[in-house]
Amino acid sequence: MIRLTRITRADDPLLERLVPLYTESFPEEERRDIKQLKLLLTEAPEMYWNAIFDGDELCGLASYWDLGDFYYMEHLAVFPEMRNRKIGQRVLDYWRTELPKLRLLEVEPAEEEMACRRIGFYERNGYEVVYKDYVQPSYRADEPACPLWIMASAPHPDVEAYAQTIQEKIYREPLKFLH
Repeated sequence: MIRLTRITRADDPLLERLVPLYTESFPEEERRDIKQLKLLLTEAPEMYWNAIFDGDELCGLASYWDLGDFYYMEHLAVFPEMRNRKIGQRVLDYWRTELPKLRLLEVEPAEEEMACRRIGFYERNGYEVVYKDYVQPSYRADEPACPLWIMASAPHPDVEAYAQTIQEKIYREPLKFLH
């Protein structure tokens, strides 16, 4: 059974075990600076940075934000030796059950095989592309923005406004924690 354990302290031993997975799974432009992440754990109550457990076995990380009217699913990564056990799918099932509001996530446009495979994975798990004119601001102040697509657990008339909320709350406001 999948269980998410929220990490709320920079000195949590689980964080130490998950940071290498985080840095290996996501290129620098797709993840936070580790010092910034550690500050957000205690300073951003709307951010949920979780260890994924299958029974008692640590399997990976899953982070999301509760942004009031919807959830933004930020990162999902499974340790390489635990892949092909449907852990990612089971996390999405867990989110569907435990997080009843609309869930949004970003994906790379379907231009390369891996992006197409990732989109297909989310589509098989109930998500659909709902917004293709989205631009993700940089996690760092000095890097360029990146065009992405928004996928959602259901269509929603406010998706463009929600995309603006993501840009502000997930990317721009946390820049203050880089200093």
